[in-house]
Amino acid sequence: MLVSKENGYYYPPFLREQPAGPQAQSFALRTLSELGRDPKTSAPAARVSSLRSEALESSSLWGRDWLIALRQAGASEALGGADAKAVDKQRAKGGWYVDSALGDDGDAARLGATWAALDVLKALGRLGDLSPADRSVTADWLRSLAGKHRPLDQSAALASALHLLKEPVPAALTGIAAPHTDDFAHLTPSTRADRLNDTYHYVLIQEAAGERPDVDRTTWEAVLRDGAATLPYEQLYYLVHVLKGAGSPDSVFAPVVKRLEGERLDDGTVRDPDSYLGDPDASLFVERLRSLAGWSRQDPGLITALDGEEKSGDVSQEGAERLNRAALRKVAADGGTGDEARRLCADPTVLPVAVTEQNARQWQRTTLNCADAGVTVRTPQIGTWGLDTPQGVVAAATVTVGLADAGKRGSVPSRLTAGSFEQWARNPDRFTSVYDYALAVRAYSLLGGALDTPLREALERGVTAYKGCPGLPDLYQVGGGDHACDLKTTWAVWTLDRQLHGAMGWLPKGTEENGK
Repeated sequence: MLVSKENGYYYPPFLREQPAGPQAQSFALRTLSELGRDPKTSAPAARVSSLRSEALESSSLWGRDWLIALRQAGASEALGGADAKAVDKQRAKGGWYVDSALGDDGDAARLGATWAALDVLKALGRLGDLSPADRSVTADWLRSLAGKHRPLDQSAALASALHLLKEPVPAALTGIAAPHTDDFAHLTPSTRADRLNDTYHYVLIQEAAGERPDVDRTTWEAVLRDGAATLPYEQLYYLVHVLKGAGSPDSVFAPVVKRLEGERLDDGTVRDPDSYLGDPDASLFVERLRSLAGWSRQDPGLITALDGEEKSGDVSQEGAERLNRAALRKVAADGGTGDEARRLCADPTVLPVAVTEQNARQWQRTTLNCADAGVTVRTPQIGTWGLDTPQGVVAAATVTVGLADAGKRGSVPSRLTAGSFEQWARNPDRFTSVYDYALAVRAYSLLGGALDTPLREALERGVTAYKGCPGLPDLYQVGGGDHACDLKTTWAVWTLDRQLHGAMGWLPKGTEENGK
């Protein structure tokens, strides 16, 4: 879980509270509709507007087609009357429609654009506005293409467009046989996806002609059983549509419903973990959590992700980002300390020499990265600032825990004592995040503060109450009104519990509570 399929790094879990993009959103909602779930959304206008902008930036016609599912789910602002006028403007004199996102202006692009345009007009109730002459021109153009052999996706676009115009589908199209499946077990993942794509388009052709498709239910039902939890939304929709058209019983689709309903956000839209991008920073926090739980940090997948990013050439050369990668490579490979990490941890532009209230967070995070990279850092100069505001207290706590994590607990300034943090540790409501509160309590405990009944009660309110998110029961929420789980927050909480010898029970079950 949390491993990005895009780049192999771990991704921050707050992304799971973000909706899928418009194309994935469309396939997921359409799948639920096909399975009789009648999905509804209460997504706020700003979210719908963002999805709409993303869709139209991708494609002026297919982007609008993706928005149909949102409109049907209740987001009326996703698609409206102005879109019908925009579609009309993309009609060519020859009867086809043009969408520059589809590439050249050949038959394939024209067929795809025309199918999408007619589908949008139908969804808006505006297909009837086409004049008889315009409908005739489009139908004649479509029929003129029917006699030529072409790929199944083009044939499906042709048949579907004719069906939308309530025109008969020529026998030259309906006579196409279903893609065979007798060699399916020997296909590669890529060719299996191609075979599914072809079968889906074969089904569309038969449906456009009012015929029942003749497909191998046994094979495709087995594919659904194996892939219901993992297939991308587009392939999942294709597979469901194929099997619904072939007459598979409702019981076959139960795993699909369970998955998609489990991916729905509170506003009815769906998330799409398959599209999330991971990064070295999130991956480092995963490795730190593994260490706290007593699990192995060796991870060949992260080494592959690092190698892939660095070979791509599209990688940041900022000092902090290079240190992140160096630290991640060391912990994931259980390797030695590299010269680059030593240089970066000695560079004052990367790791500040003097710590102030303003740069305390940067210093602490960089120090933590240096520790992961196996580098011992110098003791910084530590400024003086007030401890009468949450910001000042958090900065002081950040310095205290940073020094402790760097093996320099004896370098904590004498002015910072348990008494400096006591009242803050007992009042979680003064902080806007669980992370900041956990750091304050860590500092209090490191400096000799006792875990008494009042502090336990405060920790229950300020930390325990924020445990867990859907599918992530052992992680902790950001707090302050943000219910998303967060790796950095979880690290702070688990580290605090380890420091308290597991007294609060926040570490995962099975973790050694004595910290050894």
